[in-house]
Amino acid sequence: MDIFISASNALTNWLGVTLPKIPSPDGKRVGTQPLSTGFARVSWQCHLVEHGNKGARRHHTVIAVEAYSRYAILLPFSLRPTQDELEQVLLERWGNEALHLALESGAINDDELPLMTDNYLTQPRQVHWFNNNDLSVNGHVADAGQWLKQTLTHEGLDYLDDNHCYGLGLHINQRHKKAGSNRAPSFRPVVRLLDDALFRFGSGLAAASYPDTRVGDFPCPYPDQPVRNNVVQLDHYRQYR
Repeated sequence: MDIFISASNALTNWLGVTLPKIPSPDGKRVGTQPLSTGFARVSWQCHLVEHGNKGARRHHTVIAVEAYSRYAILLPFSLRPTQDELEQVLLERWGNEALHLALESGAINDDELPLMTDNYLTQPRQVHWFNNNDLSVNGHVADAGQWLKQTLTHEGLDYLDDNHCYGLGLHINQRHKKAGSNRAPSFRPVVRLLDDALFRFGSGLAAASYPDTRVGDFPCPYPDQPVRNNVVQLDHYRQYR
């Protein structure tokens, strides 16, 4: 599995790193290439939000939005992390929140959670960083940033800690979103992230059977799987609560 981490200019400058651009097939939109998540890849658009009273200590929150689900993760930092530290925190939060959704939804039980956790931890992955800003995903990043700033103002705070960021993210990710044209159907990021997590890390744990899917596995939500048949998404079978 490839993991793309696409960092905005603000985040790249804050980290103090120089990152490559995503190659452009036609030489256009260099630095603003579209991101995609599919059978063998997960992509995250990441941006930095700086907040706090001017003239006083500034605080920083990294907002990461996954390209397919538009699922937002808010990561507060009291000190500037290294690139490797930010990568570790993001991947740990993604895994923890995805596993929590799988358990809370009833798709797996307490006894199966260690097995799914092991699948997450042992799956081979290659992480690729880029200096890039997908403008379509960035709209959802900006939306999460507005929620963050409004919450800080409403509660009279300079920053949100990990628990507050998780709670705000849960609220954002339960809301209906759209990707693409206005005519595109709406969806909830929690449902899409759950579908991805069960497919990617829930191998052998599915109690139900799904069309064109190996017994024990959850269906692939992406059309680029190696054997493309009439695969249906998990939310066609259950209503996430």
